[in-house]
This record gives sequence, C-alpha cells and structure tokens, in this order.
Amino acid sequence: MIVAFSDLDDTLFQTRRKLPLGMDGLTPATLGRDGQPHSFCTPAQSALLAHFASSGVTLIPVTGRDQAAMARVTLPFTSWRILDHGLTLLRPDGGVDLDWRTYVLTQLEPLQDALADCTAAVTGLAAEHGCRLTRHTAHGTHFMTVFKHPDADATQLEQMQLALEKHVERTYDSGLHVIANANNVSVLPRGLGKSEAVRHLRETQFPHATLTLALGDSLSDLGFMNACDLAITPPGGQLLRTVTAAKLPQR
Repeated sequence: MIVAFSDLDDTLFQTRRKLPLGMDGLTPATLGRDGQPHSFCTPAQSALLAHFASSGVTLIPVTGRDQAAMARVTLPFTSWRILDHGLTLLRPDGGVDLDWRTYVLTQLEPLQDALADCTAAVTGLAAEHGCRLTRHTAHGTHFMTVFKHPDADATQLEQMQLALEKHVERTYDSGLHVIANANNVSVLPRGLGKSEAVRHLRETQFPHATLTLALGDSLSDLGFMNACDLAITPPGGQLLRTVTAAKLPQR
C-alpha cells in the first residue's frame, strides 16, 4: 500500500490569482461561499491526482481547513482527512475520530491562558497594521489566532510576525509557535499539529504501508513531510523559495 499525505491549498490547487494569465485546462477544485468555483487544479495537478487514483494510492488531505471549508473542496477524497492543522481527524465515513478529539482537548486545555495572553498582547498592534484578527476553534476550543491583512501587505505582516515571535520567545514554555505565509501570520500549539496527526494515522491505520509520500508547499508543512518516507513540493512554493534564497554551502 502507498499512502500520500498532502497539503491542499497551493499544493494540489490554487486560486486563479496565483496562476499564469490565460492558462488553459483548469479543473475546479473548490467552491467559494457563493457556490462558484474558487480554486483550480492545473493540468499537472490533475494528472497527479489521476495517477494516484489509477494506481490505488490512498490520498489523505492534511490541511488547515476546518470542516466547513473542507466541505467546499470538490476533489473526491475517500479515506481519512486531517483538518484544523491536525487537530481534527475525519474517518472515511465522514465522522470525527472521537479518540483523537479527546486527546486534542486534553492537550489544548493547558494552552488556553497562553493563547489568550499572546492574542491580547498583539491585538492593538494588529489594528495599527490593518490586520484582521480571527480566533479559530477545534472541537469548540480555541487553538489558533490568525492575523490576516486584507491586501496581503508583506511589510505589515512581517511586523506582526516579528511581534508574535518576540512574545512567544519571551514565554517559550507557553507551548506555542508562529507560522507565516504570504497571506497571514498565525500562533498555534507547538507540539500538536499536522505532524502528530500524520504519525498517529501511520501508526494506527497504515502501519503496513510500504511507502508514504508527503506533499506540501509551506515551511509549516515540514513537520508532517519529515514524518513520511519521501517528500514532494511544487516549484514557486514557500519551501523552494526559502531553500533557493538560503545560499548554503554545499558539503
């Protein structure tokens, strides 16, 4: 058995804004809240998905999307699904895995004060930089605060990232960490996320898999990608941009 654990946005599909103008052969992959196509697979992404399907590869999404956002993904996932940055597991029948839910809530409970303090510490700064603050919950419990700029202004988001990282560094025992991409900056649990969920499924559901693949485009995907046998990343993503810019000596 081959199992592929894959990030979704900007890995298996992306919005039109991130695609070359006039690209043909696009396949709708998600719907917006208005019910209209929002994100699309390129011909290459569609070919990869078709190859997985025809080869019997078990494809498992690993995404920050919650259940409502995942319901707007139109790709035919039939196995397990990892949502909420790893804090929610959906079984193949679509139901929430209650054992994982119990474990997650046990881990989240001692982080509530730290999350609230970190959020409060930068709320004023977020307003100054024009960032919208959103508290995300999993299983009815706060697990992540996201700061998003309406124009994806890199300078404003960088200031938010630096402020959040400074706060987390001062309170390292808070159990939190900061992740960032082109659209937003988030603070969430350090030891509870995508990588832990992938390892859990590997151990409990796919212990006899002969090969596990990981697909992701962001630095925040590295944890779960390192939990698999081989990793695949698209060109132009945050991962390859970072490696390209690093200019590390070859040894």
